[in-house]
Amino acid sequence: MRLALIAIWCCALCAGPPDLARHFDGVDGAFVLLNGKTGQYTRYNPQRAGRRFPPCSTFKIPNSAIALETGAAFDPGFTLPYDPRLNLDNPDWARDHSMRSAFAVSAVWYYQEMARRIGADRMAKYLRQFQYGNEDISGGLTRFWLGASLRISANEQVDFLRRFYEGRLGLSDRATRLVKETMVVDHGPGWTLSGKTGGCRAEGEDFALWYVGYIETQADVHYFALQIGDKQYDRLRAQRKARAILAELGLLPAAQERRRRRGGSGGGGTGGGNRHGGGGG
Repeated sequence: MRLALIAIWCCALCAGPPDLARHFDGVDGAFVLLNGKTGQYTRYNPQRAGRRFPPCSTFKIPNSAIALETGAAFDPGFTLPYDPRLNLDNPDWARDHSMRSAFAVSAVWYYQEMARRIGADRMAKYLRQFQYGNEDISGGLTRFWLGASLRISANEQVDFLRRFYEGRLGLSDRATRLVKETMVVDHGPGWTLSGKTGGCRAEGEDFALWYVGYIETQADVHYFALQIGDKQYDRLRAQRKARAILAELGLLPAAQERRRRRGGSGGGGTGGGNRHGGGGG
């Protein structure tokens, strides 16, 4: 079975990149895929792929890594109590969270507290070390990634993910390993999908919706970033669209993705909105 899957993946990839335009019919978006073994890129809408947008909750990936590296969180099980004064109307957010659970449901308040514990000086230092987008945290320690000052492009997202995965960010092996474990969304025979959604708006700019991550197979690792500017989309739909593209590219079993779309299942980490103070996700 695994050999058959590998053969399907290889045949799909060797046939040449398909036209991804049908996945973006009426949608202003971009998609970038990087083959970690060959360094080959597949892009839809290269101009938009090079344009920087707020990372929104995809910043939970570096935020988790910095928190673990600095000791702001001891491990992904590190739990913080929910403050009822936040008055959040999303039940997935309005409860105590560990890093692992906050990452899965995209609970902004937890990561805002992580940023406070990390502090501005250390946060700025690590963003420079990571070469993460424009590295700008001037928009406020708990807001800079939520439509304030920080910007990153889809091209830069996949480059960051590759350096993270390959251990080239200057982090400890432990911090890298724990974040990798936290990012896992789904898996099957011979493949594992890891990723993070995000969505927010900067004043006067397009809506920014993301699904970024990587898929590991027995042959290699592919890094991807989907970016959409359609405010009618939500994180679950963006995740489904990215998975459909990955299936067409031969990196996920296509039959499984068709069943998933019919059944309405979308995997973890979709998150939700809130009424006060969280701002995107």
